[in-house]
Amino acid sequence: MIFVSTLDVIPGKVDDLQEIIKSLEVPEDIKIREFLTLFGKPDYLLTFEAPDEEKAMSFILKFVSVAVPKTSVGVPVEKV
Repeated sequence: MIFVSTLDVIPGKVDDLQEIIKSLEVPEDIKIREFLTLFGKPDYLLTFEAPDEEKAMSFILKFVSVAVPKTSVGVPVEKV
């Protein structure tokens, strides 16, 4: 499954988020497709693959101390 998450950094937590990103241990069953910083809001965009919603949620929870995540399931257009 493909997941798309946006992260809005909590004010004053930018340095903490950068430390989390630098030391991020990605579980074996998670594949990051893109991790982008954006100009404006949201602050970051993360696309990744996970086997199910439970694994995706546990991965995204790594960021909740420093950012407000919003995550959706992505469906390739050719499969719609």
